[in-house]
Amino acid sequence: MRQVFFFFTVLSIVLAVTSSPRVHAQSDAQYNLPDLADSNSLQHYVRQVWTTREGLPHNSVNAMVQDQSGYLWLGTWQGPTRFNGRDFEIFDDVRVTGLPDIGIYTVALNRCNGSLYVGGARGGISRYDEGSWRELEPAPPFINQLSIDDQCNLWVASSEQGLLFYENDERSVAFTTEHGLPSNAVYQSVVDANDNLWVATNKGLAVKTANSTQFTVIDSVPGNLIRELHLGPDDKLLVGTEQGLYRQQSDNDFVPFIPELKASISTIHHSPDGYLWIGTYRQGVWRYDGRRLDSLNVENGLPNNHVLDIQNDHEGSIWVSTHGGLVQFRDALFNTYSKAHGLAGNYVRAVYQWQGALYVGTSNGVSRIDAEGVHTVGPATDIPNQSVLSLAEYQGNLVIGTYTGGAYVWNGNTIVEHWHSENILPDNEVRQIAVHPDIGIVMGGPGGLTHIHNDNISYVTQVDGLKNNYTTALSFDHQGQLWAGSVSGVVKIALQNNGDHFSYQIEPVDLSTLNDAELVFQIQEYQGYLWFASDRGLIIYNADDDSWRIFNRDTGLPFDNYLSVAFDGAANLWLGTNRGALLIPHDAFTATLSNPQKPLIYHRYTEVDGMSNSQVNSGGPALFRTSDGNLWFATATGVSVIDPGSISKLAATPPPTVIATVTADGETLSYGERVAADTQRLAFDYAGLGYLMSEQIRYQVRLVGFDQDWVNKGRFTTAEYTALPADDYLFQVRAAYPGGEWSKPATFAFSQSEHFWQRPMTWLLLGLGTLLLAGFIVRARLRYLDRSRQRLEAMVKEKTTELEAIARQDPLTGLGNRRAFDERLKLEVKRSARSGGLLSLAIIDVDYFKQVNDEFLHTIGDQVLIELARRLRRILRDIDYAARWGGEEFAVLLPDTGLEQAYDAAERIRLAIERHDFSHLIGDKQLTVSIGVASNQHYPDHSSLLVAADKALYEAKNKGRNRTEKK
Repeated sequence: MRQVFFFFTVLSIVLAVTSSPRVHAQSDAQYNLPDLADSNSLQHYVRQVWTTREGLPHNSVNAMVQDQSGYLWLGTWQGPTRFNGRDFEIFDDVRVTGLPDIGIYTVALNRCNGSLYVGGARGGISRYDEGSWRELEPAPPFINQLSIDDQCNLWVASSEQGLLFYENDERSVAFTTEHGLPSNAVYQSVVDANDNLWVATNKGLAVKTANSTQFTVIDSVPGNLIRELHLGPDDKLLVGTEQGLYRQQSDNDFVPFIPELKASISTIHHSPDGYLWIGTYRQGVWRYDGRRLDSLNVENGLPNNHVLDIQNDHEGSIWVSTHGGLVQFRDALFNTYSKAHGLAGNYVRAVYQWQGALYVGTSNGVSRIDAEGVHTVGPATDIPNQSVLSLAEYQGNLVIGTYTGGAYVWNGNTIVEHWHSENILPDNEVRQIAVHPDIGIVMGGPGGLTHIHNDNISYVTQVDGLKNNYTTALSFDHQGQLWAGSVSGVVKIALQNNGDHFSYQIEPVDLSTLNDAELVFQIQEYQGYLWFASDRGLIIYNADDDSWRIFNRDTGLPFDNYLSVAFDGAANLWLGTNRGALLIPHDAFTATLSNPQKPLIYHRYTEVDGMSNSQVNSGGPALFRTSDGNLWFATATGVSVIDPGSISKLAATPPPTVIATVTADGETLSYGERVAADTQRLAFDYAGLGYLMSEQIRYQVRLVGFDQDWVNKGRFTTAEYTALPADDYLFQVRAAYPGGEWSKPATFAFSQSEHFWQRPMTWLLLGLGTLLLAGFIVRARLRYLDRSRQRLEAMVKEKTTELEAIARQDPLTGLGNRRAFDERLKLEVKRSARSGGLLSLAIIDVDYFKQVNDEFLHTIGDQVLIELARRLRRILRDIDYAARWGGEEFAVLLPDTGLEQAYDAAERIRLAIERHDFSHLIGDKQLTVSIGVASNQHYPDHSSLLVAADKALYEAKNKGRNRTEKK
């Protein structure tokens, strides 16, 4: 009853948290940190790179386009490739595409009908539409560009025969030097808003006006190679030359644009947010906002300096293709400050807000981050030489705790005090700091606690009652009690001011019932509750009724080790771990509090979400919520910050969902098709075509006619159904980003055929036949009653014998079942008792078998058990008896065998299974077993023998699995 009260009390507090004051908040008037929305330089974008290691068929991505479904199409030297954010689908079979070779240099989308055109090095052109390819009349090699005009006609820029025009996919016109082009080596063409046709060649730029039959060469642009033409939002033409950019000023008049960019231009793109993106031949990618240039090259994150194409997707991400791979620039959930942005050091332990700025403690001193940028604290002092572990405010100053230099008291301009081992500290490592307005400052390190109040200095160590001197966490609660965590546990300290000194009443905290937790990294009071981030889980303490609860793997979290804890303004819980930042949504947390059997739902964020490093460190404090509600994480490569509200903003538009393939027993199924009656397995492969947080997309599926409601699939992109009843079905799948709305479902209709005996006519005929047959049987039985009775008695006897055998046999492995084994065990125990012989029992458990079922499905799991049973039959003697004990457990009786002999036999079984090749079933995953052995030498009756063997098995599993233990 007390535990239930605790759950619902915490629930009510968390529900009320949205109206509560912010933790560590300072007045917003003082707040002086940079606006995260204004910090999206090229360095602040999340950059994700795909190369051949991640499945890209070739590192040179020559061209890109996003189709109307949301797929990203890539032109590579290994074929046209379709990308859904996680997987690459490569169309490299020329018998399917109709292309002369697989090298693709250009792609184009026809927005009139959604079809896709690809062009290759040898002049091949093919069109992809609704899953099928159609070959067009080829162009001369080499095709430099395909483009679609507003009338949905196709223009082909060739390297040898000028510009080709295709109408309704049929070639009709070719423009060459005979029409005034300066060269037949054409690189691009553009039709502007006035129907003027602009053509880029290797000898300059030419234009054919709407009413003209001849081209005019543009003299205001250099008469050499032009790779790129681009119509800007103002309908002015930008020309990318080998000498830089030129911009259209009037009809045929072009002037240099962004003259400071002296580079050979390879591609130009305007993004929806107004930026001009420029790809260069050798100098990487550039971005221009109308005032300044920002660039990125191989020295700061680009895989290759030769940029081939730039595109934006429907969600606003920018994609840059290079000779070294594909790069996505996207708005990140997290922004990062590291040494590249001016931070003193990359390894961060502590983050704290003081006097309107954020202070970051690194392995190379302290940095201040404010609206003006990143600054080093005390550059002319010893602070930059220190590795900083903790930060806190005391008497209006900033206290900086270090690893080897003690604690520095900084007033914003200079060091006003320096506490170290030669004056007041027991040692120079100050790992944690806690401050109370009435009690003073307490510092903790390897030597215990140092308490300073005015001019009084006191020390608290193990001698006084600490569980361990090495302090890892410190926090005052609202009652002024000090909670101290160490490498050996937690204590609660009541401090009493006696005038000239303090007394300390220390009460140890027993965490043994909470997953044996000992090492606590942070203690945070929030809304009257204490939250402990520990090595065994997140622990919550309710002081009102002195009750505790722990959240870890057992409650649905991915692991047990947590280094820091904080709440955001929406009552969502955040945890810092060495494997990223964890968000537990408010609703998910309260649902688990009210129903302890309900697993926690969480979202984990790592480098792909913008964190500089997924290793969030421990420190004092390592996770800090500033007065604007942003959360700052101390990591191994800088400090990462997130505005929790940005999650809902990024997730506001759900990713479009597509059903990629549907198969029935491995054969592709078409929409609306009828499935054969004997079909055993239907598989649906689907994807959410979202690229902002593709790793975070969640799915739900529903088979209308079979499922009552939506079924959560998590991140799985496959749904399977077996042995469906005959009916009409509609498969639906939808996707969502964490915290976002669900997408409109993608659907697939099909029908499951019935077997001939399931048809109504079949049943009618069968009924009539049955009646006739019944009459015949009755007459026959009346004539041969005696003979039939004898035959029936014989059959009953025979069937009874068969059923008795079946009742004692496991139908999957063919071994004896639990019932048969129990009977055999009792028989063997009685036999050995009468004869005085030896009898041993071994219980075998397959290690991590649930992972096999989860990863390879139960069908493969069953095959693994069958093969394991075959191995047992080959290994065991004729007098031994094996049975399937249940699930993935087997039991083996070893008559005339003592404990040591049984142990040796069990080890032979274990090694034989470990060395057996199961790769045809489970790939490179190794299968092992744990075995417990017991003998009637010590356990004469069958019950004690079973319990002993089971305990031995439990020990084998607890000691690491893949081993044998005996009792």
